[in-house]
Amino acid sequence: MTVTANNVRVSPLSVPLQLPARRYGRRFRLQSLSPASVRAFEKCPEAFRRQYLLGEKVPPNLPMTLGSVVGDTLAHYFQGRIGGCPSTPADLDDLALELFAAKIVETVLGEEDDPELGKAQCRSAVADYLVEIAPRVEPVSVERRASFRFTEEQDWRFVCYFDLECVRELADLKFGRSEVKEERADRDLQATAQTFMRWAERNPAEFAFHAATLERPDKGPRWQVVPAPRRVAQLVAFQHRVARVARLISHLDQTEPAEWPLSSDLGWWCAPRIGGEGCPHWERCPVGAASAPA
Repeated sequence: MTVTANNVRVSPLSVPLQLPARRYGRRFRLQSLSPASVRAFEKCPEAFRRQYLLGEKVPPNLPMTLGSVVGDTLAHYFQGRIGGCPSTPADLDDLALELFAAKIVETVLGEEDDPELGKAQCRSAVADYLVEIAPRVEPVSVERRASFRFTEEQDWRFVCYFDLECVRELADLKFGRSEVKEERADRDLQATAQTFMRWAERNPAEFAFHAATLERPDKGPRWQVVPAPRRVAQLVAFQHRVARVARLISHLDQTEPAEWPLSSDLGWWCAPRIGGEGCPHWERCPVGAASAPA
């Protein structure tokens, strides 16, 4: 389901009518921006250009794969509940194993990564979620697509997907190495984008992360509910943020035929990729390995 501009409240901000053309495949123009692509551009415009315009692939690291396995398994579970045919825990365990086998093939593994341990962590995380969180959730949709445009003439949209949507609540599942703490929740763009879309649809909802770490804690539940409330002023500012990124992307495409501005070297991501961490474009970046003396 896609939300059209007629159904949402969007500020009439200045934005390009088109985004740049991709330099690969059939050279179609970019059709959308998303929380991930906006964040990628803000971290490093050149890395954005390589991924989204040149089509350089970014393979997942192990924690990303584990999060994807758990998220997809639980999405299947909630889809079944919405349809009146929820899967059994045994069926979901089998599905987690199938998804892990399919996704691990494309995963970049670090020297200390243990795929077998990761597989076990996925299985236990799904089982724990079914006991600790799932009974309290009343879903109405899973992975619903929502979007908006600033003007009717605009060829592109901002797009986001609701991991888990309830009548008055939104939830995004996070399963990884570190906890989702209040500071991270307060600045997360995914939380802002999803809260904005429900507000823009005139059907506001509260957002929270359903978060767990790879290792089960010694005490207490594994899964935590971490609220990420947003004020209306933050939602209005979010529109300005998306519009600004769109203008910058269009400007750079028109004025910079080669490399775009680079990330600050103060960012942890502006570094060689080791074990899935760091920048996947480092090997070809003008200040990365390509700048090293022969």
